[in-house]
Amino acid sequence: MQTTSSSDAARRWCTVARQYDPRGHRPTPVPVTFLYRREDPLCVEATFHSPTNGDVVWKLGRDVLIAGTRAPAGSGDVTVWPASAATPDGVVWLRLGPEGEDALLSLDRMQMSAWLMTTCLLVPPGTEEDHLDWTLLDQLLADR
Repeated sequence: MQTTSSSDAARRWCTVARQYDPRGHRPTPVPVTFLYRREDPLCVEATFHSPTNGDVVWKLGRDVLIAGTRAPAGSGDVTVWPASAATPDGVVWLRLGPEGEDALLSLDRMQMSAWLMTTCLLVPPGTEEDHLDWTLLDQLLADR
């Protein structure tokens, strides 16, 4: 199930990821909401909804997500990569957290790519800094 919504300043995608257990158990469905806002043009907020543990929120680089739909991208606590050409299910893999304590999730690659394209219509890649609010930084520098 997937739902998307948009406004003049935000794009939202609600979907279900599959979390894979390192012990080989069946993947667990995890509802997730991705939110992209013009005011925070470099990041995507991903909220993973768990009925037992509450919501877990991650800030992910939009550029990393976009790149990860085509080739391995990211480093450290966030990596994204498309399934190999030999894998017919059309997923994007998302690994979150430090090694040994990480979560491995899969998302539908076509749906993710389509949603990311809507964020690019809102803020085209390369124009993100035009949408940043520099007021606080300007004030800090003026006080020096």
